[in-house]
Amino acid sequence: MEEEPNSDTPEGTTEPTVVDAGRVFVNTGPDFPVQKNQAAKVIGILVIIYGAMNLLGSPFLLLSDFGATDIEGNPISYPTEYFVVSILSAIIVGAITIFAGYQITQYQKKGIWLTFAAFAIGWISGIIASALQGDAMDPDGLGVGAASGVFSGICGIFCYVVCGIIVAIPLMLADGGME
Repeated sequence: MEEEPNSDTPEGTTEPTVVDAGRVFVNTGPDFPVQKNQAAKVIGILVIIYGAMNLLGSPFLLLSDFGATDIEGNPISYPTEYFVVSILSAIIVGAITIFAGYQITQYQKKGIWLTFAAFAIGWISGIIASALQGDAMDPDGLGVGAASGVFSGICGIFCYVVCGIIVAIPLMLADGGME
């Protein structure tokens, strides 16, 4: 028997390797479609309704002067700044939330963030409008406007936080499907 010499170099010929595109190297299993949670659609529709109510209710703010009285019961007229702030903020918040609600129904995260921005705009403009409204009701300069603005801000923050938590529900779901 003849022994083969032990060499450090491999011998033979090389052949090109052909990779079959249909061959799977890792068993991935079947692809299951991920069903998106319907909570985003429901909350998006609620946000659209909120925005529509803001838009449709903005002209009725002109009637807020009707029957308004000061602390002593005397009829008053609100300043023009009150109407400008109230109506413009209602239109802006309404338009942003309608668009944001549509984005939420399409499973877009930016819709939730736009809704948070609309809530912030509504909260700040509500404080300003309450302060202007309170100043109109205070003929003696007792600071009713500032107190009204502070009270509106404190109460408003709780309302907007609760609404913000409701709007954020799709972000909290593991299978929410938000993109």
